[in-house]
Amino acid sequence: QSHQRLKKDGTLEVVVTDTTNVAYTLSHELLHLLFQMKGYPQLQFHLLSGDPQVDDQLYATSTALYNAAVHMLVVAWQREHGLLTDKVVAQVLAGFKQNVPAEADDQLVIYRILSLLDLLGFLDGQLPDELASAYPQALPYAQELFGLLDEQKLVTPFGLRRAIVHLFERFDAQIEKLGYQPTNDHEFATVSPVLSKRQLRLTLDQVYFIKHSSYRDRDTKQPAYVAMGRSDDQNAFVLPLPEKETTPEAFQQLYQQPLDSVLTKYGLDFTIR
Repeated sequence: QSHQRLKKDGTLEVVVTDTTNVAYTLSHELLHLLFQMKGYPQLQFHLLSGDPQVDDQLYATSTALYNAAVHMLVVAWQREHGLLTDKVVAQVLAGFKQNVPAEADDQLVIYRILSLLDLLGFLDGQLPDELASAYPQALPYAQELFGLLDEQKLVTPFGLRRAIVHLFERFDAQIEKLGYQPTNDHEFATVSPVLSKRQLRLTLDQVYFIKHSSYRDRDTKQPAYVAMGRSDDQNAFVLPLPEKETTPEAFQQLYQQPLDSVLTKYGLDFTIR
């Protein structure tokens, strides 16, 4: 329906392709930008699995989960400001029915779970009976994920990040139960860190451990060095280390540097709590 596009002159353009309700769609896109500018954590992809098709699937699922969490904030603002009219709700429901087929088999179960999760956020958890009965397999999983988000305090950057990390973990447990390979988004997907001033003064080693990942760095195509949070085991950033900085001695020195210095040196995104 809409997307952002960075132009050659450095300006950002918001493109609305569905003009059914421009005010609703444009406000949605602008709110994404607003939360980004206010320092809410961003989802980034710096790794490659070695299989482009798998990478695309991982990008799609983790983006859908991330957006479901952010959309809880977006929809709350739209609801408060009167943009979620009965007409808008009817249009969204019509689009959902058109794009998410009722269950006839389990081939699209993951797609249905993610789509229903986003819709539950839009409807504040209240799904019409007609839709609830159309997705008997996927709906309980989507409701479980929505319940996880609904009980979290999403209003702060730290709260949103914590919810996303929990969402990744719960989703992997669900799809493994369904017989699918877990996404491993806790390592594959970067969620930019939200740190206290105290944490920034600590050494890198006190807050993160650097995992010599089996994934490749998307830019260098070399083995990736992923900073995994000691408190949540989530990829917070990927260090773009040249070969001369990957010796055991260099890592020992790196681990003892203040976290703030490391983030600044490598130009890594972060938000201060």
